[in-house]
Amino acid sequence: MTESNNIGLMNKDKLIQIFGYLNERLKENQLQLEITIYGGAIMTMVYDNRPATRDIDCVFSETNSKLLDNILDLAKFTFNLSDGWINEEVKEPLKSLLKEDKETYKIYSHLKILKPNAEQLLAMKILAARPEPAKDFVDAYLLCKDLGITTKTELLSIFNNYLPLTLVGERQINFIKYLGKDLGYDWE
Repeated sequence: MTESNNIGLMNKDKLIQIFGYLNERLKENQLQLEITIYGGAIMTMVYDNRPATRDIDCVFSETNSKLLDNILDLAKFTFNLSDGWINEEVKEPLKSLLKEDKETYKIYSHLKILKPNAEQLLAMKILAARPEPAKDFVDAYLLCKDLGITTKTELLSIFNNYLPLTLVGERQINFIKYLGKDLGYDWE
């Protein structure tokens, strides 16, 4: 891969550096911030499943948005990140959640990072069910393995704990069938 193709990619080490940098800027501005991360950032940091991610899918706690925007701009410049490196679009699917099970991932002096548990993350991956180059399928496969899911019934039960089954459409059904096949099960 050429240098220009790598611009904006964040591997585990870079993500840790970015969060440390954000904590220092928050400290300078006497701000406390709670951030919940989802998607690729979790798979990169927690599961070591991806070499890198292009963005951090997240939701911020209420804070001084003008100061926070300035801090995020400083991080973008300092770490040579691409536009959209912070992605708050995850707020839309979160509106459909029946419940949210967050766990603390890391606590700094002025920054607390939360993440959904593995079951909630799996339910969200099934809901998204995006085609490649999105990594939803690979992530769902890894989460099923990690959680020991062997049946469609188990998978749909987890999904239904977090999201209404009415959201399962043709795209999700095909996703689940292929997921079962790749895991070595018949989920027809």
